[in-house]
Parts: sequence; C-alpha cells; structure tokens
Amino acid sequence: MIYQSFQFINPMSGVSNNRVRVEFFVMSKCPDAMKCETLFLPSLLKLSSIVNFTLSFIAGETKLNEFSCMHGTDECLGNKQQLCIQDMYSQAIFIKYLQCQSKHIMTIPNNGEQCAKTTSENIIRWPDVQSCVNSNRANQLFHKSLERTRSASVRKSCTIYLNEQFWCMHDGFWSSCSEGRDEMSFIRAICSRYNGKNKPIECANFI
Repeated sequence: MIYQSFQFINPMSGVSNNRVRVEFFVMSKCPDAMKCETLFLPSLLKLSSIVNFTLSFIAGETKLNEFSCMHGTDECLGNKQQLCIQDMYSQAIFIKYLQCQSKHIMTIPNNGEQCAKTTSENIIRWPDVQSCVNSNRANQLFHKSLERTRSASVRKSCTIYLNEQFWCMHDGFWSSCSEGRDEMSFIRAICSRYNGKNKPIECANFI
C-alpha cells in the first residue's frame, strides 16, 4: 500500500557493527504488514542475538505532531503503541508483542493491552505504555519513524531492508525478492550478512 512518508534519523546509531540491521516499513493495520510480520517475526525471534530489528511507519504528518494514517486514527494509535514498546522494552519482548498484535490487525489498537499481558509475562507495564502513547514522547517517536521512512525512500507497506538495503516487498503480492521470500530465505539472508562470532544454530545450514 502506498502513502506519504517523511526524513532521516538513523535508528541504528550505537548498534554493534556485527549485528544485521533488519527494518520493516509498515502500517500497523495493513494486511501487507500482517503478511510480513506473521511470516518473518518468528525467525527474527530465533535470530535475535545477531540482529537489530527496527519497525518504521508509513503515514502522513500534516504538521508537526499531527499524523494521518491510511487506515484511520486507530492505526495511528496502534503505530504509537508499537513505537512506545519498541522504545521502552527489549527487542525480544517487542517482537513477541508485535507477533501477537499483528495476528489480529482489525482489533488494533484495542488488542494492545491483552497482547502485552500474554506475551511479556507482565514485563510490559501497560499503564506506562499508555502514558507514553498519550505523551509528546510518542509524537517524537512517530516523527522520527517517518523521517527514517522518508530517508529510505520507502512508500509501500510492507517493505523490508537488510543492512539499509532493500531486500523484499509485499504490496498485494511479493515483488523484487531476489533472494527469496520464504522463512528459510529470510534466515539465509540474515545469516549470510552476519560477520560476528557465535552464530545461532539456525545459521548452521548456511555456513
């Protein structure tokens, strides 16, 4: 799906050079985002020790801190929920939360609290998330997310980047996926880009 997006802040500053940078550019209530997330998030969880995963959003910002989302205000709220959790908690917890929420995109943002409870063993404190969502912090995170999307020249949900390079896209159908588009292709692509020590067992078949 195509929508307006905005400018650059590198979300990966301070990350170990060894880790593979994985970015999903999405809209939280987009069926294409659901396709990418349900297919690839389990692999990201397995490879969490060698990746740095970032979710960035595609939306409009009519003026500073005023956002418009293709799937309505509920999507903007869902985006903020995901950005706050990404900012506040560990990568593994965020991926588990996102797995839950993206399975039922039609109920975003109302499924946020339940997903927080069922996927984080009460590590996610929902009142803290809500405080973030309702604060200027969420606006700042959303703005920076749109800046990253614009800097990457991404306009379609779902677009996947590995190490800041386009890897694959699903926009009604898979396209431009030169290394494949299934789970094993995704794992292979990440493992082949990882140049650090202690590769996870999932990489063993691709060494």
